[in-house]
Order: sequence, then C-alpha cells, then structure tokens
Amino acid sequence: MKICKNYFEKLSEYLDGELDRRTCHEIEAHLKTCPECRHCADSLKKTIQLCRETSKEKVPSEMRARLKTALQECLQGNRG
Repeated sequence: MKICKNYFEKLSEYLDGELDRRTCHEIEAHLKTCPECRHCADSLKKTIQLCRETSKEKVPSEMRARLKTALQECLQGNRG
C-alpha cells in the first residue's frame, strides 16, 4: 500500500504532464497492475475534464444580477 501512496500523490502532476518521462513510465506501469490506482486516475481525469468544460461556460447576465442581489441581501441580513 505504501507504493500506491507514492504514485497516488503524483497522479495529478502525471495527468497535467508535469513529470519527467521516467516517472511517467513508472506510474503507467503501476496503473497497469493496480486497479485501485487506475480507478483513481480515471476518476481524476474525468473530474479535470469536467472542470475544463465547465469553466468555458458563461453565466448569463440576468442570472449574475440575481445572484449578486441575493448575496447582497444575505450579507445585509447578517449584519443586522
């Protein structure tokens, strides 16, 4: 399990392409033999992809105005 922890701690950097080639090969070899780490890597990949897709969406101006008003009302209510 200690070996898995070492690889698990590097998964995010691995998926972001921030590791050297040797470390990437070690992680890839480990993922081939460890279903738990492979599952974690797949889940993290999907999460990263969803965040990237979501960050491209713009909040409509009407909704932004309603949220701003609601937040201001909430803040004013907490001051009183």
